[in-house]
Amino acid sequence: MSVLVVGGGITGLTAARSLGRDGIPVVLAEAGPRLGGKVSTEHADGFTIEHGPDSFLATRPAGTALVRELGLGEKLVGTAGTRTVYIRVRRRLVPMPEGLGLVLPTRALPFAMSPLFSWPEKLRMAKDLVAPRSMPDEDIAVGVYLRRRLGDPLVERLAGPLVGGVYGTPIDELSLDAVVPTLRTAEREHRSLLLAGLADGRRMRAAAAQRAAANPGAKPLGAFVSLRGGLGWLTSAVAASAALAGVELRTGLGVRSLEPSGAGVVAGFADGTRARFDAVVIATPANAAARLLDDPLPAAARRLDAIPHGTSVLVTLAYPRDRVSRELDGHGYLVPRSEGGPIAACTWSSEKWAGRAPAGTVLLRMFVRDEGEATSLPDAELVAAARADAERTLSIRGEPILVRTARYERAMPRYTVGHLDRVAAVEAAMEAWPAVTLAGASYRGVGLPDCIAQGQAAAARVAGRLAQRDPSDEEELLAAAAGR
Repeated sequence: MSVLVVGGGITGLTAARSLGRDGIPVVLAEAGPRLGGKVSTEHADGFTIEHGPDSFLATRPAGTALVRELGLGEKLVGTAGTRTVYIRVRRRLVPMPEGLGLVLPTRALPFAMSPLFSWPEKLRMAKDLVAPRSMPDEDIAVGVYLRRRLGDPLVERLAGPLVGGVYGTPIDELSLDAVVPTLRTAEREHRSLLLAGLADGRRMRAAAAQRAAANPGAKPLGAFVSLRGGLGWLTSAVAASAALAGVELRTGLGVRSLEPSGAGVVAGFADGTRARFDAVVIATPANAAARLLDDPLPAAARRLDAIPHGTSVLVTLAYPRDRVSRELDGHGYLVPRSEGGPIAACTWSSEKWAGRAPAGTVLLRMFVRDEGEATSLPDAELVAAARADAERTLSIRGEPILVRTARYERAMPRYTVGHLDRVAAVEAAMEAWPAVTLAGASYRGVGLPDCIAQGQAAAARVAGRLAQRDPSDEEELLAAAAGR
């Protein structure tokens, strides 16, 4: 038996490693020149530069479990310094209130005293305490629902920059069921979102106290973690482990076609070669998967194309510290859409993570908003926009000493309203060709732990199917699908 994994990001690497460790021969084909996908770490002039994600949620166990399994547990690090994040309001940086969850406050007093909102705006939010339940049965945009419950200011200044920024999608288009299904549970169990948030806060503080009592003297890493030398260590370690398990890792080799061959699949590669496999895992964005399935399984291809994808652009800047007039006492700032401009956020990497920049320097990550024509601008214009935003906001004088731009075209899935229904339709269409399995950020989670879990689950499904498949059943299913 043999398996082809298409795509060398964290999902594909994890799937290939799992299959290889099960003793199944695997070829991983990555069209680009390197493995790791959007995870890419550069070391230059003493800087550790992340060209993609710089951390992952420790509360999602698949990520930390894999790190420890690879022997990298001692390299896990939490954020440094004060964890304050600011919201830029009328060119002024206002700290987010302490105890804020992904959407809801978990502590009453810091939120009530926050200068981010006026007292009339806070009174409007307080109406949620007495409002009846209003969650519809069908999926709804996160922003639309929160505006109804808590008013526009909270959405514009907090939920939009926070949640919409993470998912690269305007919050008034973002699927509640795919992104924050806990809001549905919160309203059902507590009626009031504010009361639900405070109850969550009490539970989290009690759990933290129990962990501290069980491990006295241990310093918790916090919600977000990284690796001391950058997340590139993770993907390199997964690739090395996969290679040790016998996986053939091929970069610069694109897959151009997939065709049924009995109970297996014939793959056509960009170099003109062809090879037969017993199963395929497609671990690419959904739009790339659609191109591979357009001929053999058009129904699935149409549904894959219905999952929208955006472009993400990240500009990294470094400056001498003595050129930055503002004290960087936190981790960065978010920019609401109402502030205008193409920049959505700025992370102060040199303050957020220890050892990411040489002494006497500041390292910044500037995120471009994927709206309008911003992400299609040339790199030079995006660098100019990023510089203008950072230099104005942080009172920076002079030229940067380092500039980098990372661009990922149509690689960021947008979980818009109805996303889970679209994924379910894709999965139903894929039942017609059991030899091919899909996995990755386009479907059920964009974070690294989500992708790791999806890669492992895809490998388990493939291994299980290879162990008990009936070739005649598979041929009949594919023939039926081709006739539709």
